[in-house]
Amino acid sequence: MATSTSIDVELHSHTLFSRDSLNRIDDVIRTCRAIGIDRIAITDHNQIDGALQAKLLAPDLVIVAEEVKTRDGELLCLFIHELIPRGLASEEVIERAHMQGGIVGVPHPLDPMRSGLGRENILRLRDKLDFIEVFNARTHDRSKNKAAGELARELGLCGSAGSDAHTLREIGTCRVRMRNYAPDSVSDFLAALQGAILYTRTASPLVHLSSRWASAVHRLGLYRAVDH
Repeated sequence: MATSTSIDVELHSHTLFSRDSLNRIDDVIRTCRAIGIDRIAITDHNQIDGALQAKLLAPDLVIVAEEVKTRDGELLCLFIHELIPRGLASEEVIERAHMQGGIVGVPHPLDPMRSGLGRENILRLRDKLDFIEVFNARTHDRSKNKAAGELARELGLCGSAGSDAHTLREIGTCRVRMRNYAPDSVSDFLAALQGAILYTRTASPLVHLSSRWASAVHRLGLYRAVDH
């Protein structure tokens, strides 16, 4: 349980602004308040409109972020304020995030089924990355999460954990418990992440069915029935 000097952080989550989620912004905020999530990074796929909207509604709670599809795989860009286009080289995505004062990590890094960046690319980018997601709740091959942790330690990079929540019930499946950092200081966030405790749990394989259903709803245009 978080104390007055520590906070619980969810560093990988999605809303209906991702094409495979139906989570409404207000429901995400309400869920975080109910289950004791003190900060949440909204990391929609190639989109930040949802995160910006959530930040206006709950500035104390929301970290504006984006899960960007690069030519090599996906990157998590946290503490940004402008959209980074998909399809760019990894180096350019990292540079654009850093120019905004943000930080960059690698989600599900060694999961070949999840657009992981892969070991070779991570080694190439090692001096440009800020953290590695060493546990992703939707990665069901435990060896991939274990190998990600070993790689982070090998490279001396901070490790994070993320629920990769596409449904409300997934929020908080993984929590990063860290000391409360200065809200406007990315360097203080990274220092706090360095000493964080990761609480990890694997999500049910059935969550992928929810994402497929959400994708179908978006594809058919039925998502418009859900208020943005």
